Amino acid sequence: MFHALYTKLPNAGSALQNQACPARRAQSQRWLTDLPRDLQALVVVPATVDVFQEYEMRAERAQGRDKTDAPCFSEFRYVITQLRSDDDEMFYEMPVYAETLTSWRLIDERWLVCRTTLDRLGHGGSQTEFSVSERMPR
Repeated sequence: MFHALYTKLPNAGSALQNQACPARRAQSQRWLTDLPRDLQALVVVPATVDVFQEYEMRAERAQGRDKTDAPCFSEFRYVITQLRSDDDEMFYEMPVYAETLTSWRLIDERWLVCRTTLDRLGHGGSQTEFSVSERMPR
C-alpha cells in the first residue's frame, strides 16, 4: 500500500523549499500506472494527486485534480483478507481478493475507467476491463 504524505515544515529553509519532495513526486506519477501508453495523450494530466488511506481495512483512495481544481483522476483500491493458520496456533491474514477501480477524465470530458480484479491471488486469477463513462465513478 502507499503511505506517502507530504507536509511543508514551517522552519524549512529556502534551499529545502525549492527541492521537490520525493514522496510527492512518486504520488504525482501514480496516475500513469494503469494507463496504456497509447491513451496518455487523450487524458487530462492532474496537477495534484491526494491519497487517502482507510484505517479499518486495507483500502485507499486517490484523487487527482487539474489546474482548475476539477477532478481528472480517481482510484479506489481494496484487499479482502481471510484468517489462515498453518498449525492451528499461529494465525495470519491472507489476501484472497483485490480490486482496483481507476478512472481518468478524457479531453472530451468523458471518463476512461479501468477495473482490475485479482481473484485467487495465489493462482494468478487477474482480469482487467476498460470502459468509457459519461460520469466519474464514485
